Amino acid sequence: MNSREKDKIKKFYHDIIGIKSETVLQTLAENSRIRKLNTKTLLIKENEKVEQISFLYKMGGILKAYYKNQKGKNQIHCFAHLPGEPLVGIINLDRNMTSFLTVEAVTDCEIISTSASVIQKLSRESIEVALTCNRMQGISALREYEHRKVILTCTPAQRYEYFLEAYPEIMDYLNKKDVASYLNMTPECFSRMLKNTAAK
Repeated sequence: MNSREKDKIKKFYHDIIGIKSETVLQTLAENSRIRKLNTKTLLIKENEKVEQISFLYKMGGILKAYYKNQKGKNQIHCFAHLPGEPLVGIINLDRNMTSFLTVEAVTDCEIISTSASVIQKLSRESIEVALTCNRMQGISALREYEHRKVILTCTPAQRYEYFLEAYPEIMDYLNKKDVASYLNMTPECFSRMLKNTAAK
């Protein structure tokens, strides 16, 4: 890895993730790399051991995360489209963690991947990293709560409104079947709802 790429990685962790410690930034830069993913590339599979923790690097890339539901079908859990979003399904940082989600690129995108063991080590040694990890886990938990509440209490049209607020400007890049899955609707119900919304 050349010094220019290291500088890009340090700037990402400083400006986007919010890490200020020069020592931590240097460690992250030395143990991270920028990767390009093509559309439909699988970053990690459900139940796979987590060796790398990745983040979306730049605006413009979109990924989706899903799991197998009780019927054996892919259930969309969430989408990622903002720089700095973590791209792995984990609850806590531990030595033997596995992803509860499959993460797949919807569009070509760039990510930054870091060794999971390095992140674990830094979270034990740096209060700044530990707080950052806790903040990310808290944001993820809050989004999950909001999503479940919307699914349980809102009409199809209200669910779609929520989706547009949560994921602005990415609908045109997504498969409607995936959006329907995320909103817990059948593709047919979702199509009817779109037609009704357009007619108003």
